[in-house]
Amino acid sequence: MKSELAVAVVVAVVAMSGTASAQVYNRPGTQDIVPGGADALPSEKPRTPLEPEERGEELRLSGHCDKAIPIFRRIAARGGYEIADYNLGLCLFDVSAAEADPQRAAALKHEATDAILKAANGGLAIAQIKLVSLYLDGVGVAGDPVEAGKWSLIYHANGARFVIGLKDVPDTLQARLDSVLNPASWAEARARANAWTPTVNDWDASR
Repeated sequence: MKSELAVAVVVAVVAMSGTASAQVYNRPGTQDIVPGGADALPSEKPRTPLEPEERGEELRLSGHCDKAIPIFRRIAARGGYEIADYNLGLCLFDVSAAEADPQRAAALKHEATDAILKAANGGLAIAQIKLVSLYLDGVGVAGDPVEAGKWSLIYHANGARFVIGLKDVPDTLQARLDSVLNPASWAEARARANAWTPTVNDWDASR
C-alpha cells in the first residue's frame, strides 16, 4: 500500500511540473510559434506584491483586459517597455471584439496595431510576427502584403527569437505570404527590411 501511494504522489508531481513548464511560454495567438500550446495561467502562486507589469499580464491572462489596459497604458507611456506595448495591443484587440459600436471597435483595433507596431520596432520578436498577419488581413491598419513580408523577414532574422526558443515563420503563414507576393514584391519587402532599424528608447532610469 505504501509503495502504491508513493508512486501515485510521484506521478502527480511530474504531471504538475509538466503543466507549469508548458505554461511559461503560452500566449494567445502564438500556439504555432511558441512552445506550449493554448494559453493558461501559471500554477504557482505569484509574488506579493506584484509588479505593475506582472499584475497587468495576470489580469490579461485571466480575461480582465478592461482592468489591464490602464496599467499597460501607463507603463507603455514611459517608453522602452516593449512587452507592455505588446500586451496592451493584445488587450485592445480583445475588448474590440466585444465592442458593439463599429467606429469604437475600429478605433480600438487601430490603437492595438499601433501598440504592437511600437513593440515590434523596439525589437520584440513576438510582436514582429504578429504584424505579419495584421498587415496581411488589414486589421487595425491598411492591408499591405509587402509590409507583411518585410516583418516576416525581420522576425526571421531576429537573433533574440533563437535565445527564447521561438519558432520560425509558420508554414501556413509563409504560404499565405508566398501566395500574394511575387519576386518583385519580395524584393521590395527585403529592401524595406534591410532599411529597418530598431527604435532606440530613452529608458526610465529607475527601470
